[in-house]
Amino acid sequence: MKEKLMLWDYLNHVIQSWNGDVVIMGDFNEVRMKSDRFGSVFNAHGAMAFNSFITNAGLEEIPLGGSSYTWCHKSATKMSKLDRFLVSENLLISCPNITAITLDRYLSDHRPILLRESRFDYGPIPFRFYHHWIEVDGFSSFVARTWSDLPGNNSNDMCNLMSKLKSLKVKIREWNKHHQNVTKASISRLKEDLKSLDMEIDIGKGTTDMNSKRAELIISIQEIDKIHSMELAQKAKINWCIEGDENSHFFHGMINKRRSQMSIRGIMIDGFWTEDPCKVKCAFYDHFSSRFTKPVSHRATLNFQFPKTLNLDQRSDLEREVTKDEIKKAVWDCGTDKSPGPDGYTFGFFRSFWNSIEEDVFKAVKFFFNSGDIPSGCNSSFIVLIPKIPDANLVKDFRPISLIGSIYKIIAKILANRLVGVVGDIINEVQSAFIADRQILDGPFILNEMLQWCKLKRKQSLIFKVDFEKAFDSIRWTSLMTS
Repeated sequence: MKEKLMLWDYLNHVIQSWNGDVVIMGDFNEVRMKSDRFGSVFNAHGAMAFNSFITNAGLEEIPLGGSSYTWCHKSATKMSKLDRFLVSENLLISCPNITAITLDRYLSDHRPILLRESRFDYGPIPFRFYHHWIEVDGFSSFVARTWSDLPGNNSNDMCNLMSKLKSLKVKIREWNKHHQNVTKASISRLKEDLKSLDMEIDIGKGTTDMNSKRAELIISIQEIDKIHSMELAQKAKINWCIEGDENSHFFHGMINKRRSQMSIRGIMIDGFWTEDPCKVKCAFYDHFSSRFTKPVSHRATLNFQFPKTLNLDQRSDLEREVTKDEIKKAVWDCGTDKSPGPDGYTFGFFRSFWNSIEEDVFKAVKFFFNSGDIPSGCNSSFIVLIPKIPDANLVKDFRPISLIGSIYKIIAKILANRLVGVVGDIINEVQSAFIADRQILDGPFILNEMLQWCKLKRKQSLIFKVDFEKAFDSIRWTSLMTS
């Protein structure tokens, strides 16, 4: 153990003194977590020292595709993940497409590992509304004007809203393409003007008007950079970004780093590693299709039966007509920058353009409460795969979650807000969690009092503890929080 600590300290010293990117690979003869060993004893202290070295040296591990273990005992009763690639964080940021895979070991007890850079085309990038567009002059009026001119769909109010949102996406894409071209030309022009002024000032020909114009040019460039930073901050999912934090390089690095760490490069199918996008998609579809009784875009019907414990006033409160104020409250209760569904619109869009779209949203939500039905195509969702374990290589190592559209979220929030007022009468008083004015710790406290009472009275008792594993108990929360 002492020799390994000396090795980690020596490597850390070499890395800190090296001026450039670092790539360390090979057999480290140490693991990082308990799941990296099979059939042998896990040394927690050694793993802690190894992980501390990786953190202190500013290194990142490249996710390893293929076999989960790189070393195997000749008896095949012991296996470990000893071989890995550790690279500096800057390299992972500048090369987001680098991957590592294991190869066949044949006669050796170690599997060779291969580091490479690979790109895969998984189709066009879905549309997403970016909040920095709102800061651009003329965008708000463009959206309001375009929305009023959109034809819509006359079949029903919900299809009409979804059709207008879909058509608006096309218009926004065209506007964004034109805006990017104009911005690039504007940046080039401002920099050229600033360069010319600096040349005049440097040779002593500067005037008060030149200094004022130079200050104006700098402010204009900073405003464009600020908007660009807002775009990168939303892409990087930096929730703690504050006003004035405009480190575009940092945000860009976060995007590339997350893309490298979270992307699915390939999976194991029947014992063979494959990176073919078509085969990967088919494997996930075959595995998870049995969990869904009908397609994601199929109709969703409201079929609600009231519990017998509710009185007439409570039932009428749940069945009352939906109002504009109730819908607006539901929109404002949702987060502005949650991961969107196929429509691509966040609630930041709904809040910013509420005056323009309020009437259409109200009619669509009212249509659902009157008909109890979401038409086909209006309830489409993205299925996102969240890894359960580090270095997930098998289909079963991923858990699917749905990214639903904004209208579905609004309807669900309205129903949830209505149930809050009556849920206390529906849920039994012995349930101590997830209800207002009840604490989850009440259960253990009551159980402790019962045990003490049984001991004091010398009563025979039987305690039956059941632990239900929920869906989100078996996933990597780091992946979920950043997806």
